Parts: sequence; C-alpha cells; structure tokens
Amino acid sequence: MKFVAPSWERIFSQSVTLAEMLVRDAGKRGFDCIVGVSRGGLVLTRLMSDLLEIQDVVITRSEYYVDLGKRRRKPIITQRIQESLAGKRVLLVDDVADTGESLVEIKKYLMSKKPECLTMATLYIKPWSRVIPDYYVQKTNAWIIFPWERYEAVKSLRIKNGKRILAQTKMPRKIIRRMLEFADHDAKKEHAT
Repeated sequence: MKFVAPSWERIFSQSVTLAEMLVRDAGKRGFDCIVGVSRGGLVLTRLMSDLLEIQDVVITRSEYYVDLGKRRRKPIITQRIQESLAGKRVLLVDDVADTGESLVEIKKYLMSKKPECLTMATLYIKPWSRVIPDYYVQKTNAWIIFPWERYEAVKSLRIKNGKRILAQTKMPRKIIRRMLEFADHDAKKEHAT
C-alpha cells in the first residue's frame, strides 16, 4: 500500500481550489447549506463554510473503515440530521471518495430528505471509487493520511511495526517522533489502569 501525507498548507490550498470551482459553477444561487461527513470531512466542511460564506452547516456520519485499509462489509449511517433539507441546494462535503460506498449511502439518505439539488465535493478521489463527486481536486491511488488523522495513523502503523511505511509518507520526522512518543505515553497510561 502506498501512503501520502499532505501538509496543512497543501490541504488549505486544495480547499481554496475546491471553493473556486464551486463558486465558478454554482453561480449566484450558490448553496443553501453544507452537509459535512464526520469525522474525515469535518475540517473541510469548516473551511468550505468560511470560503463559501455558508453558515448553515449540518453533520452526518457514516462508519465504514475500522482501521487503515480495513472496512466493514457495508457502510452504516450512525448520525442522522434533524434539519429539513426540503427544497434546499445542498453541498455534501467529505475529504475523500475512496470506495465511494459511504458517499453512495449518504447521498441516498440525503435525497430522501428532498433537497432541490445535491452537489458532492471532496478533496481527493480514488480511481476505483464507485461514485465520482461533482467536484474534486486530486485523484490518487495512495492511502491518504490527512493532517487531522496523523496520530491515528501513526498509532496504527506503530502497532503493525510500520515505521518504514511512516518514512514513506514524507511526514516530518519530528512529527512522527512526537506522535510515537505520545502513543507510547498513551499505551503506558492504558497499561497502568
């Protein structure tokens, strides 16, 4: 498996590119609300809220992956939204369309709420994704370690003795070292209880 770890600066730059695409194509009508996908899409949802000046933000959650590269048989929606989407122009935001399975389930769920239209946007897509978002910035076949999930990735790879893999991500060594130290501290604390 190939890994990449984009920096915060890269993610912000890609987010601005995504917002520019959305503004260019959405015209004056824009979007009435953003639906963000927890957990991976939360940071991008916040950035899109700022960049597109949309205050109406709601969150849904789908669980599919249980570890790096390991997933359930089928994604399940674990957080439903209470707000009405009827007649609204909705922007669905997530960080990546990997298999696309989660986005397919979320799209079905959101369409049942009768929006005027639903537009999907992600930063990344994988070549094998079942669904291609309406807007995306980059295609990759690598496992993406986003800045907001570095600890989770480092901890998982440490358990799997993946220090060689961590070096391939091009994450700064200083960050990897701090995450490993924190993971060791966290493991010692767990072991003590």
